[in-house]
Amino acid sequence: MLSVQIYQEQSEDLLSEMTRELNLVYYASDAANKMQFENAEELHEAVKRAMEICLHAGLSVRKNFKQIYKCSYEGVTYDWKLSVLGFYLVCLNGSTANPNTAHMQIDLLKNAALDL
Repeated sequence: MLSVQIYQEQSEDLLSEMTRELNLVYYASDAANKMQFENAEELHEAVKRAMEICLHAGLSVRKNFKQIYKCSYEGVTYDWKLSVLGFYLVCLNGSTANPNTAHMQIDLLKNAALDL
């Protein structure tokens, strides 16, 4: 009976992991390119703030962010796989000096104000 229970738990874990992977459709580096972040530090801070937002809002960080490693001729680097929510949170949390971040935040607020 114990082996059946262990198998069910492993199957549930595998299904949960597969579902998680299907929802992680973007890379943080894609957000950095879209928003024209100046450097890796801006991206790192945007990811950190986006994760903190999820944490404080009671949303699963694990379901929205996954650190991955990429290999290239330049060596091994890390990136993040993101859900749609994670992607837009990273975009919105770029440096306040970044005009693309500012425009995205303003556009979001304008659209929200139109819905009032």
